[in-house]
Amino acid sequence: MTNDLLDRKLDRAFTHLDVNEDRVIDEHDIIGLGSRLLSALGESATSPKATQVMGGLVDFWQELFSELDLDRDGKVSPEEYKQGMTRLYSGGGVAYDKSFRPMVEAMLLVVDTDDDGRISPEEFHKAQLAFDTKLGREDADALFARIDRNHDGFLTVDELLDAVREYYTGTEEDAPGNLLFGEL
Repeated sequence: MTNDLLDRKLDRAFTHLDVNEDRVIDEHDIIGLGSRLLSALGESATSPKATQVMGGLVDFWQELFSELDLDRDGKVSPEEYKQGMTRLYSGGGVAYDKSFRPMVEAMLLVVDTDDDGRISPEEFHKAQLAFDTKLGREDADALFARIDRNHDGFLTVDELLDAVREYYTGTEEDAPGNLLFGEL
């Protein structure tokens, strides 16, 4: 069972994954999400980075799909998504690390446009635009500052994973990761 905050976050995440807005998530949505991210960040769809990002998203989806698609119809409904994500990730743990880390690492490759192994505020803002979070520059910068736990002006894979973990598993109202996909 989830709480209201977690339900709202999962509903919001579902709408970001449902790229074609048909109220189900399938492989077309995952490919669409990857394409939208690559386009927003100016990455060629045929680049080695793009290949890794798309591969990471597809692997992430394939791993989750068998767990989330309970009725085996080839699609994940909002309810299947919410129930499955809660079952798999409440409390974090091994399943979380196994599926989310490779996906976040793959996405970091393309978001890190200057290839320095970390995300700058500008790169973070571009990623927010790619995910259509509707966060303005000021709000994106404030979120970036809260996620940047060591306050060095950059985000690492681990800092991003902490924020993603807060988003998908956290129940604290003021956790920085709650805003990862915009206002709830």
